[in-house]
Amino acid sequence: MADDLKIFRTWSSRFALRIIWALQLKGLEYETIFEDLSQKSPLLLQYNPTYKKVPVLVHNGKPISESLVILEYIEDAWKQNPLLPKDPYERAMARFWAKFIDDKLLKSVNDVLFTKGKEQEEGIPKVMENLKYIEEELEGKKFFGGATIGFTDIALGWTANLLGVFEEVTGIKFIDAHKFPQISEWMHNFCDVPVIKANWPSRDKLLLKSVSDVLFTKGKEQEEGIPKVMENLKYIEEELEGKKFFGGATIGFTDIALGWTANLLGVIEEVTGIKFIDAHKFPQISEWMHNFCDVPVIKANWPPRDKLITKYQAHVAPK
Repeated sequence: MADDLKIFRTWSSRFALRIIWALQLKGLEYETIFEDLSQKSPLLLQYNPTYKKVPVLVHNGKPISESLVILEYIEDAWKQNPLLPKDPYERAMARFWAKFIDDKLLKSVNDVLFTKGKEQEEGIPKVMENLKYIEEELEGKKFFGGATIGFTDIALGWTANLLGVFEEVTGIKFIDAHKFPQISEWMHNFCDVPVIKANWPSRDKLLLKSVSDVLFTKGKEQEEGIPKVMENLKYIEEELEGKKFFGGATIGFTDIALGWTANLLGVIEEVTGIKFIDAHKFPQISEWMHNFCDVPVIKANWPPRDKLITKYQAHVAPK
C-alpha cells in the first residue's frame, strides 16, 4: 500500500516549513491541509489533542506532532536522501544542535523581538552568544553535516529568511558578515537549495493573515503582531525593487492578489491608529500603491472609504 501522508500546517509556521523541506528532500508525496488557528478544525484537534497546534504529520492515519519529532520520524521511516549522518556520535550532535536552536536561539530572538527598552537591550547579548555558538559549529563547513543539507540545517532554516526581517523590525543588527561570516555563508548556501527556495511562504497570504491578527486583537497581543506585519511588508518591498508592478510594466496576477492593500491598509491604519506604510521605510510599496490605484479599472471599483472605515470600526469595537 502506498504511503498516505498528510501535513496540517499554517501558511506562516516556520516549524511547518521544516516538515515541507524534509518531505520534499526525501522525494515524498503528501497532502497539505492548511489550518486557521483561530478556528481549529476537528481533525487537527483529533490528531493533536495535547498541544492543539501545527505542524502535525499524519502517516497512514497515525499522527506525529512537534516539528523536531516529526523530522526524526521522517528520517526513520524513509531512508533515501538521509538527513542525519551514519555515525552515532554525529547523529547525536545533529540532534543536540537542533534542540539548541529551539531551546536557546529561538527563545532569545523572541525575547528581543517582543520586548522594548531596557528589557530588549538586555536580551541582545544572549542572542549574540547563541549565534556565536552556531558560528563556531559551522567553522569550515558548507552545511552543518558537511557538503549537503541535513537535519540541523532544516532546524535552523527559519533564520535564513526571518533574521534579516527581525533586524529591520527591531533596528537591531544580529548578523554581521564580518562578525558571523560562517552563518552568513551558510544562509546563502541554504537559500540556494532549490527545495528551500521554492517553499518560502506566499507573501500576500502572510501579509493578509498578519494584518488581520493586528486588526482583531488588542493590547499586548496586538502589539506583538505588529512586527509580523512589518516583516511581511519587507518581503514585498524587496520583491518590488526596481519594478512598476510585480511582473514589470503592466498589472498582473500578483498585483491583483495584493491589490487590497492599496486601499485597505490605509483604512486599517485609521481604525487601529497603527502606521504600517511609511514612504521612507517602504518606498517601493508606496510607489506601487500609487501605480496600482492609478489603473482605471482599479480606480473605478474601490468601495467607498467611509463605509469601509465604519465596517472595520464595528469589527474592532468592544462587544
